[in-house]
Amino acid sequence: MKNRIWKIIMLNLGIALLNVVMFSKGLVGLSFAGGAFSAALAATTIVMSLIGFGYGNYTLLFSEPEAQPVKLFKNSELTGPREYIEALEKARGRDVFDTEIETAVEQIYRMEDKDKALDSILEQFFVPQEMTFTRFQNAIDSVKLLFYNNVKKMLNRMMIFDYKDYKKLMTKISNSRTVGGVGVSSKSVGDQLKIYNEHISYVKGLVEMNENVLVKLDGLLLEISKLDDLNEEELEHIAAIQEINDLIAQTRYYKN
Repeated sequence: MKNRIWKIIMLNLGIALLNVVMFSKGLVGLSFAGGAFSAALAATTIVMSLIGFGYGNYTLLFSEPEAQPVKLFKNSELTGPREYIEALEKARGRDVFDTEIETAVEQIYRMEDKDKALDSILEQFFVPQEMTFTRFQNAIDSVKLLFYNNVKKMLNRMMIFDYKDYKKLMTKISNSRTVGGVGVSSKSVGDQLKIYNEHISYVKGLVEMNENVLVKLDGLLLEISKLDDLNEEELEHIAAIQEINDLIAQTRYYKN
């Protein structure tokens, strides 16, 4: 959208600058009172400027953006929270997933806050080389990997979602309902809608899964903060670690 606004500004500035050059006395100096040739050229300039202004602005404002080749995110890409947020922000503005995108961005900020809090509290209780510190850190790293892999899956689903076709389908269904439901129950429409709903449900499920991850990290923070009240045997069976490990094991079956 920003790119389109910038193009509109540049188009209109270009048209204005052209007219300044063509009609300024100190430059080209076209005039309707300056003879037949000057008058004809002045009229041509004005007509072409009006055509350029009307057609150019209409095209930039209302034309559909060219379809770009689908490029899915690979494991080597999106290495930091900022890159994930930027990728999600670029996917905004198409209505279908805007709520999920907003939630996912907020979840990333929350994940970073919890990660910093966990690092801080672990350093208060353990030396980094200790086995217990390593065990906690491995659990945290594993759940962060799960969290950001889920965000990557969301982005990939959003990229392969055909927004224009979905919009046309929903318009068709809406129009059919208006005239008494004709065509809504056709197999082709039903099959298409089912596919799109599966994409939408998948993304919603990933957002919900990441919310569960954040809740588990809250539980881990709480249990680590009570370490002074735990003995060594209880430390080996800390519930939050087990819940995180179970969560990671379960999500292996949640395919792309």
